[in-house]
Amino acid sequence: MADSIEKLKAIVRELEDELHDLVAVDDEAAELLHEAIQEIQDVLQARERDDSAAAAAESLDEDLPSDSPESVIERLQLAAHQFENSHPTLTGILSRLIDGLGQMGI
Repeated sequence: MADSIEKLKAIVRELEDELHDLVAVDDEAAELLHEAIQEIQDVLQARERDDSAAAAAESLDEDLPSDSPESVIERLQLAAHQFENSHPTLTGILSRLIDGLGQMGI
């Protein structure tokens, strides 16, 4: 599991770097991605510490507005869909992140 966590951390860093380099990203989409990155980092840290990983994963879905997608995976999928034509590199990174999270059961 430690290898999976490290791989996901590397993908998150790659996503952060790509977001930093993008100029033409609307504020709403950028905010969605920044929030998702923070949530993912929180879960990965909890998994590393082995502090109630199930509780940490559940916390991803707490306090969301009723019109928000229900899970971090759904929010990432929404972001990937928004960027698929305008930012294919970002979409690829998001796809890898979604796959990795799914493999970990998050």
